[in-house]
Amino acid sequence: MSPSIDRDFPPFPLGAPRYPLALEAMPSKAPQPVADRIRLAYPSRINAMALDSSKIVPNRGAYLAGELLFACDLMRRVEVEIVGDGPTVQTTPDCDHPVLARHAALLMRTALGTHERLRVQVSAPDLPAHLGLGSSSGQIAAVAAAVNELYGRPVTARQLVKFLALNHGEEIDQENDHLLPVQCLGGSAAAGLIPGAVQVLAGAQVPLLQATLPEEIHIVLGMPRDPVIWDARDSLAAEARHFDAFTTTGRTYGPEIAYRLLHDAWPALTDGDLQPLGSLLFDYRFRMGSLANCAFSHPDLLATGEKVEHIFTDRLAEILTLSSVGPTFAALTRTPERCEQAFADAGLRTLRSRPCNGGYTLHSQEEQ
Repeated sequence: MSPSIDRDFPPFPLGAPRYPLALEAMPSKAPQPVADRIRLAYPSRINAMALDSSKIVPNRGAYLAGELLFACDLMRRVEVEIVGDGPTVQTTPDCDHPVLARHAALLMRTALGTHERLRVQVSAPDLPAHLGLGSSSGQIAAVAAAVNELYGRPVTARQLVKFLALNHGEEIDQENDHLLPVQCLGGSAAAGLIPGAVQVLAGAQVPLLQATLPEEIHIVLGMPRDPVIWDARDSLAAEARHFDAFTTTGRTYGPEIAYRLLHDAWPALTDGDLQPLGSLLFDYRFRMGSLANCAFSHPDLLATGEKVEHIFTDRLAEILTLSSVGPTFAALTRTPERCEQAFADAGLRTLRSRPCNGGYTLHSQEEQ
């Protein structure tokens, strides 16, 4: 039976946890603030590959596909401050995506049992939504991490990754009090909460493997100059129509992906060799049907894929992949100028970033 957006993804109230914090992760009593204000910078994630795309469909609210991600230094800057009056959670006039910021802060107040009133400000990377870079989940994770810091980090990083993935939601046009429960594999939260520019999350949002990337590696992003501007409901409905194709790909290639990742790509990566991982990701995206499954994200995605695949085959980059369902391509390379030119020749806008090996960073008032 095909998924129904209204039946399988009903909107839920802003800030209302659909799944509570794991019992073992809950503080025995409400923690006290350790500061009046927290400021941090939170990296973005590139979802390079689902480990088993057959599990991208809902499973009692959890999404068990797992993922391999890269963390990059497209930073989201967050300030959370305790205030004396006003709404329980308020956002500043210049806060990016204020609905998601409020959702994250309200989630954390409920999970921790705290009562302080909070004011939130977020400056996000200047990119459109629905580019496959986890802008919504990154927003929620960054604010949640700041609130957790405000109270002395009572929730561990691993528990917070799972909690945020299970309570993820995306904005609905013209709606400030409800979110759509779009699937989330946990990568945006892990990119900032767990150190390591390359990470593997097991199916139940469990951070499993982490590795650093060399300092000389650049991450070049190639994205359409005219991306499709989706409402969350329309985007999810378009993806849901392709769930059967995701399922077929996962069942067909899941065992091969797992074997090559654990027995070939990851051991080489720990020795500094990205080539086996690059081959796995290229095959997954360009040879195992992933690109075709994701073609709904932009009308030119398949044609663009044909124009850029030489970036890997001609060894301009050690890794070429799509991020999430696209439409953004990502190249990990030691020659960023050549990749930027190749993306530009394919009609894409380019953006250069660097791997983020250390997770989110705290900033004092003097550093702002």
